[in-house]
Amino acid sequence: MSRPPTAVSRPPIAGVLKYYYSIDVKQRAGWSKIPCPLHVDSNPSASANTERNRWNCFVCQVSEDSIDIVMREEQLGFREAQAWAHARFSGSGEDVLPAVQGESGRGVHHGPPSGRRSREVHPGVRRFGADWT
Repeated sequence: MSRPPTAVSRPPIAGVLKYYYSIDVKQRAGWSKIPCPLHVDSNPSASANTERNRWNCFVCQVSEDSIDIVMREEQLGFREAQAWAHARFSGSGEDVLPAVQGESGRGVHHGPPSGRRSREVHPGVRRFGADWT
């Protein structure tokens, strides 16, 4: 019998962005515009949300939480990044349940924004329950 997943702590996104990229995020409700930490910006093309503990770039089409940043920057797995972040950021932040034990379940998302996904069509393949009569 497997044990239920335990809550994991994520450091605040504002602290992580400040630590790695010297980006100041305004502590307010909703999304705040920030320069993208992954490419040179003349105008801010990214935003961060301290309530959702996420940032995303509209140009790169990247979306991450604070643990995802630590995993990428420190080249660590989820559990190692969680322990590293807990030691570095004093474990402050929100508690979340991972989708899969040992996995963040919220990794970097590349590709078109949601709602604009194109489906690949395979001739002769149909979904279960489709009626071709």
